[in-house]
Amino acid sequence: MRKGRIILYTGKGGVGKTTLSALTGLLCSEWGYKTLVLSTDPAHSLGDSLDMPLSPEPVEVAPGFFAQEIDIYYSIQKYWGELKNYIRELFRWRGIDDTMAEELSVLPGMDEVAGFLWVNHHYQSGIYDVIVIDSAPTGETLRLLSLPEVARWWVERLLPIHRKVVGTLRPAIRLVSDIPLPREETYDAVEVLLTRLDEIHQLLSNPEITSIRLVVNPEKMVIKESQRAYTYFCLYGYPVDAVIVNRKIESNGFITLSEQVRRQVEEYLSWIHFSFSPLPIFTAPLMEGEVVGLNALKSLGKLIFGSQNPAQVFYSGHPMRVEKSRKGYTMVLYLPFVEKSAISLLQRGDEVVLQSGSFRRNLFLPRILQGLTIEGAELKDSHLHIHFVPPSSSQG
Repeated sequence: MRKGRIILYTGKGGVGKTTLSALTGLLCSEWGYKTLVLSTDPAHSLGDSLDMPLSPEPVEVAPGFFAQEIDIYYSIQKYWGELKNYIRELFRWRGIDDTMAEELSVLPGMDEVAGFLWVNHHYQSGIYDVIVIDSAPTGETLRLLSLPEVARWWVERLLPIHRKVVGTLRPAIRLVSDIPLPREETYDAVEVLLTRLDEIHQLLSNPEITSIRLVVNPEKMVIKESQRAYTYFCLYGYPVDAVIVNRKIESNGFITLSEQVRRQVEEYLSWIHFSFSPLPIFTAPLMEGEVVGLNALKSLGKLIFGSQNPAQVFYSGHPMRVEKSRKGYTMVLYLPFVEKSAISLLQRGDEVVLQSGSFRRNLFLPRILQGLTIEGAELKDSHLHIHFVPPSSSQG
């Protein structure tokens, strides 16, 4: 497999992922990389950020710098026209007119899937050195990144059985119903689609190729959603290499902060640093005007990354994992420079609150740990091991 770079920005809707994706792509091109910024978010604003019209295919914005906004209908026809045709036939069979059948043939989630199929296509083509993804809001991104596991199950287990059964029963079904049945070409298209999703998983989980960057604002709801996302990225094996705090409010020529607001901003920043340790934290100040156009994007990019190469891997490692144990499961966290005597744990619903001194970190538990209770914890070589067991075991 060729080596290139994929950088994916994600976060709660409205935190500024598009702006950060655009400026990262621009800076990468100035470092000499042929770079593509690709928007997989259905609510496209990449063209607005760059202040120029874009299309469903890459458009050159500046020398070595390209951008693309995914068009769902264009992408579906390109990647799975046969599957769409079959879905449309089913709707027509149910008596739905052609116009409505065309609209309904675009199933929920297809736009996000189409975006990642484009990522795979561009990476395998070798045309670009760096691909920057302006992704959908966090929830949609997490659901999409879990699809490859489902895809592998379909390819290995269900699809061959379904294909064989339909092939065997096709003549009998034809005698009693005129329902459209999948053709061999339809099954081929589905298998290709699911195989490509598995390829995407291999790409996005390779820390030498892909880096996911979380974008947060210094706001409580945004931070908590990002904490939850960070937990699942770690557990799914997707490498997160940085957190970008966007729109940090600072006292300057056009903003004067009260003491109360200043303390709150500092409190949120401390919370972010503790919650996402050991990831590097970059900050982007709240700008006086809109960050639109190449000059404004470049200026903000320099404030964030300074003289650093934005295409580099800023962190590599496994800060969180879950392991099967003899009695249940163990969550392992990397906590450098922390003494065990300074750590306290409190389990509350689907999260664990970890406190060290004046800092508090909320660990959102994956489903496999929900319903279990903490039996104990130990610190080994800067890694905190939290042991979870079924409630009956802890009582015994």
